[in-house]
Amino acid sequence: MDVEAEIEDLRRHVGDLEGAVNVLSGQMGRLHPEIKNFSDRTEKRFDTLADRVDQLVDRLDTLNTQVWSLRDDLPGLVALALVGERRRSRRGPTEQ
Repeated sequence: MDVEAEIEDLRRHVGDLEGAVNVLSGQMGRLHPEIKNFSDRTEKRFDTLADRVDQLVDRLDTLNTQVWSLRDDLPGLVALALVGERRRSRRGPTEQ
């Protein structure tokens, strides 16, 4: 077994590994600002989305209130319409 050849082989492997680590660290250094920008843009979009959802909830609450109000008022409105129709039908077709 040639110890010097084995040492040279190990040095070559270490050099290959160091080169790979340097390449990866350089890529990570460039990638970090891009990830930060992406994170900032995503946060802004989620904030906008949250605001829109809040607006939608407010509109649905308003619609719900109006529907329940109509539900409360509808029997009276129908009664008024029926009373008016009865009065017209009692007058006859010539008096309308």
